[in-house]
Amino acid sequence: MNAHRGSSYRKYVPYVAKTYSEIYDQIGSMILFAPTFIDKAGDFPHRNIDSEFHVLTESFGVVRKKLGEDRYAALIDLAARAKALFADDPADENGKADQGRALLFEIEGIIQSARRRRVEAREKDGDGEISGD
Repeated sequence: MNAHRGSSYRKYVPYVAKTYSEIYDQIGSMILFAPTFIDKAGDFPHRNIDSEFHVLTESFGVVRKKLGEDRYAALIDLAARAKALFADDPADENGKADQGRALLFEIEGIIQSARRRRVEAREKDGDGEISGD
């Protein structure tokens, strides 16, 4: 395992996604690192199930207005259920991790649907472009 490369003088603050595309990327990363979300290479020593789901749910809060309350509530519920399933199958042996991944894909679908809705409505993002963000 690599030694932690960060400064001991700086407190680790995880990056919270601010757009739909960044959330989509976060979900992709989570699918790859499930069920424990630990970086075995040691490049991200603070990454674990709690930190990853914290970042994900905080990201939902950032785009909450764009999502609407129904989508936001659904995403929070799906994330909590997925986290519980991964916690119950850290060795990826009893099938619960696969169920958790399915919920991450469901979250991904909701995010993609919200992006598609913004594109179809021709809503501009923070850069003034029609990107779905």
